[in-house]
Amino acid sequence: MTEENIIKNNKEEEKKDTGQESGDEKEPQPRLLDEPIKIMDYVYLTLLSLEAKAWAYLDFVVHPETQKHKKDLNEARLAIDAINALFQTVEKQLNPEQKKDIQTRLTNLRLNFAKE
Repeated sequence: MTEENIIKNNKEEEKKDTGQESGDEKEPQPRLLDEPIKIMDYVYLTLLSLEAKAWAYLDFVVHPETQKHKKDLNEARLAIDAINALFQTVEKQLNPEQKKDIQTRLTNLRLNFAKE
């Protein structure tokens, strides 16, 4: 048996051991979480996403999906208002540090919006 055949046979053995036959490559299964994601985590991610869009529509940064500048104060206002609405909905469930963080983000957006 040549060295090339030995390597080939070893690879085929590995595939059999892992349940992968030649030509039948399986994608790795996604790792499942132990606990479901909390709604508060989704709310916080949504707040951050809306903040990023507000800055983009205020034309301080490029829009990540286009890598272009596009100013639209109506869209910026909508994002800021949505952040505020979400914040008011979950405010009582936040710890003081989280509250201060979101309030600071909102204040910065509002001040920059007012300058426009």
